[in-house]
Amino acid sequence: MSAEASDIAPLADGAPTRLDTSLCIGWGVGSLGMSLMFSATGVLMLRYLVDYAGIAAGVAGLLIGLSKFYDALVDPLVGMASDRTHGRWGRRRPYLLWGGLLSAASFAMIFQLDGVEPSLKVAAALAVLLANASGYALFNVPYLAMPGEMTDDYHERTRLMSFRVAAVAAGQLLASSLGPLLIVRLGGGAVGHERTAWVLAASIALASVACFLGTRAAPSRPVPHRGFGLREQARAAWSNRPFVLLLGVKLTYLLGLSLFMAVLPFLFTWVVRVSYEYLGLYFLLQSSVMLVSQPLWVRFTRGVGKKRAYVVGSVVTALSLGSWLLAGAGEPAWAIMLRGAVYGLGGGGLMLIGQSMLPDVMAHDARLTGTRREGLLAGVYTTVEKLSFSVGPALVGGVLEATGYVAAAGGEATQPASALRAMYACIAVLPVLSILAGCVLLRGYHLDERALGRG
Repeated sequence: MSAEASDIAPLADGAPTRLDTSLCIGWGVGSLGMSLMFSATGVLMLRYLVDYAGIAAGVAGLLIGLSKFYDALVDPLVGMASDRTHGRWGRRRPYLLWGGLLSAASFAMIFQLDGVEPSLKVAAALAVLLANASGYALFNVPYLAMPGEMTDDYHERTRLMSFRVAAVAAGQLLASSLGPLLIVRLGGGAVGHERTAWVLAASIALASVACFLGTRAAPSRPVPHRGFGLREQARAAWSNRPFVLLLGVKLTYLLGLSLFMAVLPFLFTWVVRVSYEYLGLYFLLQSSVMLVSQPLWVRFTRGVGKKRAYVVGSVVTALSLGSWLLAGAGEPAWAIMLRGAVYGLGGGGLMLIGQSMLPDVMAHDARLTGTRREGLLAGVYTTVEKLSFSVGPALVGGVLEATGYVAAAGGEATQPASALRAMYACIAVLPVLSILAGCVLLRGYHLDERALGRG
Protein backbone atom coordinates (compact mmCIF):
# COMPACT_ATOMS: atom_id res chain seq x y z
CA MET A 1 0.00 0.00 0.00
CA SER A 2 1.15 3.51 -0.77
CA ALA A 3 2.49 5.58 2.07
CA GLU A 4 -0.29 8.05 1.35
CA ALA A 5 -3.05 5.46 1.60
CA SER A 6 -3.77 6.21 5.25
CA ASP A 7 -4.76 9.75 4.24
CA ILE A 8 -7.35 8.66 1.71
CA ALA A 9 -10.89 9.83 2.36
CA PRO A 10 -13.47 7.02 2.50
CA LEU A 11 -15.12 6.15 -0.77
CA ALA A 12 -18.50 7.33 0.43
CA ASP A 13 -18.49 9.76 3.34
CA GLY A 14 -20.62 8.16 6.03
CA ALA A 15 -22.45 6.07 3.45
CA PRO A 16 -24.85 3.54 4.97
CA THR A 17 -24.36 -0.16 4.39
CA ARG A 18 -27.57 -0.17 2.35
CA LEU A 19 -28.31 2.67 -0.05
CA ASP A 20 -31.76 4.18 -0.22
CA THR A 21 -33.80 2.47 -2.93
CA SER A 22 -34.92 5.77 -4.44
CA LEU A 23 -31.28 6.77 -4.91
CA CYS A 24 -30.49 3.43 -6.55
CA ILE A 25 -33.40 3.97 -8.93
CA GLY A 26 -32.34 7.54 -9.63
CA TRP A 27 -28.82 6.44 -10.51
CA GLY A 28 -29.90 3.34 -12.38
CA VAL A 29 -32.33 5.17 -14.66
CA GLY A 30 -29.37 6.82 -16.38
CA SER A 31 -28.62 3.48 -17.99
CA LEU A 32 -32.10 3.41 -19.48
CA GLY A 33 -31.31 6.18 -21.95
CA MET A 34 -27.77 5.05 -22.73
CA SER A 35 -28.82 1.42 -23.13
CA LEU A 36 -31.65 2.50 -25.40
CA MET A 37 -29.18 4.37 -27.60
CA PHE A 38 -26.53 1.66 -27.38
CA SER A 39 -28.97 -1.10 -28.35
CA ALA A 40 -30.69 0.87 -31.10
CA THR A 41 -27.41 1.78 -32.77
CA GLY A 42 -26.04 -1.73 -32.29
CA VAL A 43 -29.07 -3.48 -33.77
CA LEU A 44 -30.46 -1.01 -36.30
CA MET A 45 -27.70 1.33 -37.40
CA LEU A 46 -25.50 -0.85 -39.63
CA ARG A 47 -28.43 -2.13 -41.67
CA TYR A 48 -29.91 1.38 -41.90
CA LEU A 49 -26.64 2.84 -43.19
CA VAL A 50 -26.25 0.05 -45.73
CA ASP A 51 -29.77 -0.64 -47.00
CA TYR A 52 -31.44 2.77 -46.55
CA ALA A 53 -28.74 5.46 -46.46
CA GLY A 54 -26.98 3.72 -49.35
CA ILE A 55 -23.48 3.48 -47.85
CA ALA A 56 -21.43 0.40 -48.80
CA ALA A 57 -21.32 -2.25 -46.06
CA GLY A 58 -17.55 -2.08 -45.65
CA VAL A 59 -17.55 1.73 -45.50
CA ALA A 60 -20.46 1.80 -43.04
CA GLY A 61 -18.71 -0.69 -40.75
CA LEU A 62 -15.51 1.35 -40.97
CA LEU A 63 -17.33 4.57 -40.05
CA ILE A 64 -18.88 2.95 -37.00
CA GLY A 65 -15.50 1.52 -36.04
CA LEU A 66 -13.79 4.91 -36.37
CA SER A 67 -16.38 6.58 -34.16
CA LYS A 68 -15.93 3.93 -31.49
CA PHE A 69 -12.15 4.23 -31.70
CA TYR A 70 -12.44 8.00 -31.27
CA ASP A 71 -14.72 7.40 -28.29
CA ALA A 72 -12.14 5.06 -26.79
CA LEU A 73 -9.47 7.74 -27.02
CA VAL A 74 -11.72 10.37 -25.41
CA ASP A 75 -12.94 8.27 -22.47
CA PRO A 76 -9.84 8.49 -20.23
CA LEU A 77 -9.69 12.26 -20.81
CA VAL A 78 -13.33 12.64 -19.75
CA GLY A 79 -12.64 10.49 -16.70
CA MET A 80 -9.66 12.61 -15.62
CA ALA A 81 -11.67 15.78 -16.18
CA SER A 82 -14.47 14.53 -13.94
CA ASP A 83 -11.94 13.55 -11.25
CA ARG A 84 -10.82 17.19 -11.17
CA THR A 85 -14.27 18.79 -11.42
CA HIS A 86 -15.58 20.71 -8.40
CA GLY A 87 -18.87 22.56 -8.13
CA ARG A 88 -22.27 22.65 -6.53
CA TRP A 89 -23.43 19.74 -8.72
CA GLY A 90 -20.50 17.53 -7.66
CA ARG A 91 -17.73 15.93 -9.69
CA ARG A 92 -19.84 13.72 -11.95
CA ARG A 93 -23.40 14.99 -12.24
CA PRO A 94 -22.86 17.93 -14.67
CA TYR A 95 -21.60 15.46 -17.25
CA LEU A 96 -24.78 13.40 -16.91
CA LEU A 97 -26.92 16.32 -18.05
CA TRP A 98 -24.91 17.68 -20.96
CA GLY A 99 -23.69 14.31 -22.19
CA GLY A 100 -27.22 12.93 -22.17
CA LEU A 101 -28.65 15.83 -24.17
CA LEU A 102 -25.87 15.67 -26.77
CA SER A 103 -26.37 11.92 -27.07
CA ALA A 104 -30.08 12.31 -27.72
CA ALA A 105 -29.73 15.00 -30.39
CA SER A 106 -26.94 13.26 -32.30
CA PHE A 107 -28.71 9.89 -32.15
CA ALA A 108 -31.76 11.33 -33.89
CA MET A 109 -29.58 12.76 -36.66
CA ILE A 110 -27.96 9.41 -37.45
CA PHE A 111 -31.23 8.12 -38.87
CA GLN A 112 -31.88 11.15 -41.11
CA LEU A 113 -29.02 10.41 -43.52
CA ASP A 114 -31.00 8.91 -46.41
CA GLY A 115 -32.03 12.42 -47.51
CA VAL A 116 -28.47 13.78 -47.56
CA GLU A 117 -26.78 14.51 -50.89
CA PRO A 118 -25.02 11.27 -51.96
CA SER A 119 -21.61 12.94 -52.27
CA LEU A 120 -21.88 14.17 -48.68
CA LYS A 121 -23.33 11.06 -47.00
CA VAL A 122 -20.08 9.54 -45.79
CA ALA A 123 -18.85 12.82 -44.30
CA ALA A 124 -22.25 13.55 -42.74
CA ALA A 125 -22.42 10.05 -41.27
CA LEU A 126 -18.97 10.38 -39.73
CA ALA A 127 -19.84 13.80 -38.25
CA VAL A 128 -23.00 12.63 -36.49
CA LEU A 129 -21.34 9.41 -35.33
CA LEU A 130 -18.49 11.40 -33.74
CA ALA A 131 -20.97 13.74 -32.06
CA ASN A 132 -22.86 10.75 -30.70
CA ALA A 133 -19.65 9.17 -29.45
CA SER A 134 -18.75 12.42 -27.65
CA GLY A 135 -22.12 12.59 -25.92
CA TYR A 136 -21.91 8.97 -24.84
CA ALA A 137 -18.42 9.47 -23.39
CA LEU A 138 -19.44 12.62 -21.51
CA PHE A 139 -22.32 10.77 -19.86
CA ASN A 140 -21.11 7.23 -19.40
CA VAL A 141 -17.61 7.66 -17.97
CA PRO A 142 -18.56 9.90 -15.00
CA TYR A 143 -21.70 7.83 -14.53
CA LEU A 144 -19.71 4.61 -14.06
CA ALA A 145 -17.32 6.38 -11.69
CA MET A 146 -20.15 7.26 -9.28
CA PRO A 147 -20.58 3.84 -7.56
CA GLY A 148 -17.02 4.09 -6.25
CA GLU A 149 -18.14 7.14 -4.29
CA MET A 150 -21.66 6.01 -3.40
CA THR A 151 -20.88 2.93 -1.30
CA ASP A 152 -17.91 1.04 0.08
CA ASP A 153 -19.81 -2.17 0.86
CA TYR A 154 -18.82 -5.20 -1.27
CA HIS A 155 -22.30 -6.70 -1.65
CA GLU A 156 -24.08 -3.35 -1.86
CA ARG A 157 -22.13 -2.66 -5.04
CA THR A 158 -23.75 -5.71 -6.58
CA ARG A 159 -27.19 -4.56 -5.43
CA LEU A 160 -26.61 -1.06 -6.81
CA MET A 161 -25.48 -2.47 -10.15
CA SER A 162 -28.62 -4.61 -10.34
CA PHE A 163 -30.62 -1.38 -10.75
CA ARG A 164 -28.33 -0.41 -13.63
CA VAL A 165 -28.70 -3.79 -15.31
CA ALA A 166 -32.48 -3.63 -14.88
CA ALA A 167 -32.44 -0.24 -16.59
CA VAL A 168 -30.16 -1.62 -19.31
CA ALA A 169 -32.68 -4.41 -19.89
CA ALA A 170 -35.50 -1.88 -20.06
CA GLY A 171 -33.49 0.21 -22.55
CA GLN A 172 -32.83 -2.84 -24.66
CA LEU A 173 -36.53 -3.66 -24.55
CA LEU A 174 -37.48 -0.20 -25.79
CA ALA A 175 -34.81 -0.06 -28.49
CA SER A 176 -34.45 -3.64 -29.66
CA SER A 177 -38.05 -4.80 -29.35
CA LEU A 178 -40.25 -1.72 -29.58
CA GLY A 179 -37.80 -0.08 -31.99
CA PRO A 180 -38.30 -2.57 -34.83
CA LEU A 181 -42.05 -2.66 -34.13
CA LEU A 182 -42.23 1.13 -34.26
CA ILE A 183 -40.32 1.16 -37.54
CA VAL A 184 -43.00 -1.06 -39.06
CA ARG A 185 -45.90 0.87 -37.53
CA LEU A 186 -44.50 4.32 -38.45
CA GLY A 187 -44.20 3.63 -42.15
CA GLY A 188 -41.37 1.14 -42.54
CA GLY A 189 -38.20 1.67 -44.52
CA ALA A 190 -36.24 4.90 -44.22
CA VAL A 191 -39.28 6.89 -43.07
CA GLY A 192 -40.00 4.42 -40.28
CA HIS A 193 -36.39 4.62 -39.11
CA GLU A 194 -36.47 8.45 -39.10
CA ARG A 195 -39.67 8.72 -37.09
CA THR A 196 -38.66 6.02 -34.63
CA ALA A 197 -35.32 7.77 -34.05
CA TRP A 198 -37.10 10.92 -32.83
CA VAL A 199 -39.21 8.91 -30.38
CA LEU A 200 -36.17 7.12 -29.00
CA ALA A 201 -34.12 10.33 -28.83
CA ALA A 202 -36.79 11.94 -26.64
CA SER A 203 -36.60 8.93 -24.32
CA ILE A 204 -32.80 9.23 -24.10
CA ALA A 205 -33.05 12.90 -23.13
CA LEU A 206 -35.76 12.27 -20.49
CA ALA A 207 -33.81 9.41 -18.87
CA SER A 208 -30.63 11.51 -18.69
CA VAL A 209 -32.40 14.44 -17.04
CA ALA A 210 -34.11 12.06 -14.61
CA CYS A 211 -30.74 10.59 -13.64
CA PHE A 212 -29.26 14.05 -13.11
CA LEU A 213 -32.14 15.02 -10.82
CA GLY A 214 -32.39 11.62 -9.11
CA THR A 215 -28.77 11.60 -7.94
CA ARG A 216 -28.86 14.88 -6.04
CA ALA A 217 -28.51 12.96 -2.76
CA ALA A 218 -25.78 10.60 -4.00
CA PRO A 219 -22.93 10.34 -1.43
CA SER A 220 -20.12 12.44 -2.85
CA ARG A 221 -17.70 15.05 -1.59
CA PRO A 222 -14.37 16.54 -2.68
CA VAL A 223 -11.57 14.06 -2.03
CA PRO A 224 -7.79 14.43 -2.21
CA HIS A 225 -6.69 13.84 -5.79
CA ARG A 226 -3.08 13.78 -6.87
CA GLY A 227 -2.60 14.68 -10.51
CA PHE A 228 -0.97 12.24 -12.91
CA GLY A 229 0.20 12.63 -16.46
CA LEU A 230 -1.58 10.44 -18.99
CA ARG A 231 1.39 8.08 -19.34
CA GLU A 232 1.73 7.72 -15.57
CA GLN A 233 -2.01 7.11 -15.30
CA ALA A 234 -1.84 4.32 -17.85
CA ARG A 235 1.20 2.77 -16.16
CA ALA A 236 -0.47 2.85 -12.75
CA ALA A 237 -3.69 1.33 -14.13
CA TRP A 238 -1.68 -1.44 -15.78
CA SER A 239 -0.05 -2.26 -12.43
CA ASN A 240 -3.48 -3.06 -10.99
CA ARG A 241 -3.66 -6.71 -12.04
CA PRO A 242 -7.33 -7.31 -11.09
CA PHE A 243 -8.28 -4.24 -13.14
CA VAL A 244 -6.34 -5.49 -16.16
CA LEU A 245 -7.98 -8.91 -15.93
CA LEU A 246 -11.41 -7.28 -15.64
CA LEU A 247 -10.66 -5.28 -18.79
CA GLY A 248 -9.88 -8.52 -20.60
CA VAL A 249 -13.13 -10.10 -19.43
CA LYS A 250 -15.04 -6.99 -20.49
CA LEU A 251 -13.34 -6.99 -23.90
CA THR A 252 -14.16 -10.60 -24.67
CA TYR A 253 -17.79 -10.39 -23.56
CA LEU A 254 -18.57 -7.17 -25.42
CA LEU A 255 -16.75 -8.27 -28.56
CA GLY A 256 -19.05 -11.28 -28.74
CA LEU A 257 -22.07 -9.13 -27.97
CA SER A 258 -21.20 -6.54 -30.62
CA LEU A 259 -20.86 -9.22 -33.30
CA PHE A 260 -24.19 -10.73 -32.28
CA MET A 261 -26.08 -7.44 -32.27
CA ALA A 262 -24.66 -6.25 -35.58
CA VAL A 263 -25.44 -9.41 -37.51
CA LEU A 264 -28.79 -10.41 -35.95
CA PRO A 265 -30.99 -8.19 -38.20
CA PHE A 266 -29.25 -9.62 -41.26
CA LEU A 267 -29.77 -13.18 -40.00
CA PHE A 268 -33.46 -12.59 -39.34
CA THR A 269 -33.91 -11.08 -42.81
CA TRP A 270 -31.87 -13.46 -44.97
CA VAL A 271 -31.54 -16.75 -43.04
CA VAL A 272 -34.61 -17.14 -40.85
CA ARG A 273 -36.68 -15.07 -43.32
CA VAL A 274 -38.88 -13.30 -40.79
CA SER A 275 -39.86 -9.64 -40.43
CA TYR A 276 -38.60 -7.02 -38.00
CA GLU A 277 -41.65 -7.76 -35.86
CA TYR A 278 -40.05 -11.08 -34.93
CA LEU A 279 -36.82 -9.25 -34.16
CA GLY A 280 -38.75 -6.97 -31.83
CA LEU A 281 -40.46 -9.88 -30.09
CA TYR A 282 -37.11 -11.65 -29.68
CA PHE A 283 -35.61 -8.67 -27.87
CA LEU A 284 -38.80 -8.15 -25.89
CA LEU A 285 -38.42 -11.60 -24.37
CA GLN A 286 -34.65 -11.33 -23.97
CA SER A 287 -34.83 -7.98 -22.20
CA SER A 288 -37.76 -9.04 -20.01
CA VAL A 289 -35.90 -12.12 -18.77
CA MET A 290 -32.77 -10.04 -18.18
CA LEU A 291 -34.85 -7.60 -16.14
CA VAL A 292 -36.67 -10.11 -13.92
CA SER A 293 -33.54 -12.24 -13.41
CA GLN A 294 -31.65 -9.55 -11.49
CA PRO A 295 -32.82 -10.48 -7.96
CA LEU A 296 -31.96 -14.11 -8.76
CA TRP A 297 -28.44 -13.19 -9.86
CA VAL A 298 -27.91 -10.95 -6.81
CA ARG A 299 -28.77 -13.84 -4.48
CA PHE A 300 -26.85 -16.40 -6.53
CA THR A 301 -23.73 -14.21 -6.62
CA ARG A 302 -23.88 -13.63 -2.88
CA GLY A 303 -23.94 -17.39 -2.37
CA VAL A 304 -21.29 -18.66 -4.80
CA GLY A 305 -19.15 -15.58 -5.43
CA LYS A 306 -18.77 -13.34 -8.46
CA LYS A 307 -16.25 -15.50 -10.36
CA ARG A 308 -18.30 -18.70 -10.27
CA ALA A 309 -21.51 -16.86 -11.05
CA TYR A 310 -19.85 -15.26 -14.09
CA VAL A 311 -18.80 -18.66 -15.42
CA VAL A 312 -22.35 -19.97 -15.05
CA GLY A 313 -23.69 -16.94 -16.92
CA SER A 314 -21.11 -17.44 -19.68
CA VAL A 315 -22.13 -21.07 -20.24
CA VAL A 316 -25.83 -20.18 -20.40
CA THR A 317 -25.13 -17.35 -22.87
CA ALA A 318 -22.88 -19.53 -25.02
CA LEU A 319 -25.60 -22.19 -25.29
CA SER A 320 -28.05 -19.60 -26.61
CA LEU A 321 -25.60 -18.17 -29.15
CA GLY A 322 -24.33 -21.53 -30.36
CA SER A 323 -27.87 -22.74 -31.02
CA TRP A 324 -28.18 -20.27 -33.91
CA LEU A 325 -26.10 -22.72 -35.97
CA LEU A 326 -29.26 -24.85 -36.13
CA ALA A 327 -31.49 -22.00 -37.36
CA GLY A 328 -32.85 -21.78 -40.88
CA ALA A 329 -35.81 -20.70 -43.00
CA GLY A 330 -39.10 -21.72 -41.45
CA GLU A 331 -37.68 -21.67 -37.93
CA PRO A 332 -40.58 -22.08 -35.46
CA ALA A 333 -41.41 -19.01 -33.41
CA TRP A 334 -40.97 -20.88 -30.12
CA ALA A 335 -37.34 -21.72 -30.99
CA ILE A 336 -36.55 -18.08 -31.75
CA MET A 337 -38.16 -16.91 -28.51
CA LEU A 338 -36.49 -19.63 -26.44
CA ARG A 339 -33.10 -18.41 -27.62
CA GLY A 340 -34.06 -14.90 -26.51
CA ALA A 341 -35.10 -16.09 -23.05
CA VAL A 342 -31.94 -18.13 -22.48
CA TYR A 343 -29.72 -15.28 -23.69
CA GLY A 344 -31.57 -12.86 -21.41
CA LEU A 345 -30.93 -15.10 -18.41
CA GLY A 346 -27.22 -15.60 -19.10
CA GLY A 347 -26.54 -12.09 -20.37
CA GLY A 348 -28.24 -10.56 -17.33
CA GLY A 349 -25.75 -12.33 -15.08
CA LEU A 350 -22.71 -11.40 -17.17
CA MET A 351 -23.65 -7.75 -17.25
CA LEU A 352 -24.41 -7.52 -13.53
CA ILE A 353 -21.32 -9.35 -12.33
CA GLY A 354 -18.88 -7.71 -14.71
CA GLN A 355 -20.06 -4.24 -13.74
CA SER A 356 -20.19 -4.97 -10.00
CA MET A 357 -16.49 -5.84 -10.16
CA LEU A 358 -15.60 -2.32 -11.37
CA PRO A 359 -16.07 -0.54 -8.00
CA ASP A 360 -14.20 -3.45 -6.40
CA VAL A 361 -11.10 -2.78 -8.49
CA MET A 362 -11.54 0.95 -7.81
CA ALA A 363 -11.29 0.26 -4.08
CA HIS A 364 -8.25 -1.94 -4.68
CA ASP A 365 -6.67 0.79 -6.82
CA ALA A 366 -7.09 3.34 -4.02
CA ARG A 367 -5.10 1.10 -1.73
CA LEU A 368 -2.37 0.67 -4.31
CA THR A 369 -1.95 4.32 -5.32
CA GLY A 370 -3.12 6.39 -2.37
CA THR A 371 -5.43 8.53 -4.50
CA ARG A 372 -8.98 8.57 -5.79
CA ARG A 373 -9.23 8.30 -9.56
CA GLU A 374 -12.52 6.53 -10.17
CA GLY A 375 -13.08 8.67 -13.25
CA LEU A 376 -9.85 7.59 -14.89
CA LEU A 377 -10.52 3.89 -14.25
CA ALA A 378 -14.08 4.25 -15.51
CA GLY A 379 -12.67 5.96 -18.60
CA VAL A 380 -10.25 3.13 -19.30
CA TYR A 381 -13.01 0.60 -18.63
CA THR A 382 -15.35 2.24 -21.12
CA THR A 383 -12.46 2.59 -23.59
CA VAL A 384 -12.36 -1.20 -23.76
CA GLU A 385 -16.12 -1.15 -24.24
CA LYS A 386 -15.80 1.16 -27.22
CA LEU A 387 -12.93 -0.79 -28.73
CA SER A 388 -15.03 -3.94 -28.52
CA PHE A 389 -17.94 -2.28 -30.25
CA SER A 390 -15.71 -0.73 -32.86
CA VAL A 391 -14.50 -4.16 -33.91
CA GLY A 392 -17.93 -5.83 -34.06
CA PRO A 393 -19.77 -3.72 -36.68
CA ALA A 394 -16.57 -3.13 -38.66
CA LEU A 395 -15.86 -6.86 -38.79
CA VAL A 396 -19.45 -7.78 -39.69
CA GLY A 397 -19.63 -5.10 -42.39
CA GLY A 398 -16.27 -6.07 -43.84
CA VAL A 399 -17.00 -9.80 -43.80
CA LEU A 400 -20.40 -9.35 -45.43
CA GLU A 401 -18.93 -7.22 -48.20
CA ALA A 402 -16.04 -9.64 -48.71
CA THR A 403 -18.43 -12.60 -48.95
CA GLY A 404 -20.62 -10.95 -51.60
CA TYR A 405 -23.51 -9.51 -49.59
CA VAL A 406 -26.10 -7.83 -51.84
CA ALA A 407 -27.65 -4.68 -50.30
CA ALA A 408 -31.43 -4.57 -50.77
CA ALA A 409 -33.74 -2.34 -48.73
CA GLY A 410 -36.82 -4.33 -49.68
CA GLY A 411 -35.36 -7.68 -48.75
CA GLU A 412 -35.92 -9.07 -52.26
CA ALA A 413 -32.34 -9.95 -53.24
CA THR A 414 -30.84 -13.43 -53.12
CA GLN A 415 -27.76 -13.67 -50.94
CA PRO A 416 -24.87 -15.96 -51.89
CA ALA A 417 -24.15 -18.96 -49.71
CA SER A 418 -20.84 -17.41 -48.67
CA ALA A 419 -22.64 -14.42 -47.11
CA LEU A 420 -25.07 -16.70 -45.28
CA ARG A 421 -22.19 -18.75 -43.86
CA ALA A 422 -20.57 -15.52 -42.69
CA MET A 423 -23.75 -14.60 -40.82
CA TYR A 424 -23.71 -17.94 -39.00
CA ALA A 425 -20.07 -17.47 -38.01
CA CYS A 426 -20.64 -13.93 -36.75
CA ILE A 427 -23.66 -14.83 -34.65
CA ALA A 428 -22.58 -18.15 -33.18
CA VAL A 429 -19.00 -19.34 -33.58
CA LEU A 430 -17.02 -16.14 -32.96
CA PRO A 431 -19.19 -14.79 -30.08
CA VAL A 432 -19.11 -18.13 -28.23
CA LEU A 433 -15.32 -18.37 -28.49
CA SER A 434 -14.98 -14.78 -27.33
CA ILE A 435 -17.21 -15.17 -24.27
CA LEU A 436 -15.58 -18.42 -23.17
CA ALA A 437 -12.15 -16.77 -23.45
CA GLY A 438 -13.31 -14.36 -20.75
CA CYS A 439 -13.81 -17.27 -18.36
CA VAL A 440 -10.18 -18.30 -18.90
CA LEU A 441 -8.98 -14.78 -18.09
CA LEU A 442 -11.13 -14.67 -14.96
CA ARG A 443 -9.19 -17.53 -13.41
CA GLY A 444 -6.47 -15.07 -12.41
CA TYR A 445 -8.88 -12.61 -10.75
CA HIS A 446 -8.78 -12.94 -6.95
CA LEU A 447 -10.61 -9.92 -5.52
CA ASP A 448 -13.43 -11.09 -3.29
CA GLU A 449 -15.13 -10.03 -0.06
CA ARG A 450 -12.34 -11.45 2.07
CA ALA A 451 -9.62 -9.68 0.09
CA LEU A 452 -11.41 -6.33 0.07
CA GLY A 453 -13.11 -6.36 3.45
CA ARG A 454 -15.97 -3.88 3.74
CA GLY A 455 -14.37 -1.58 1.18
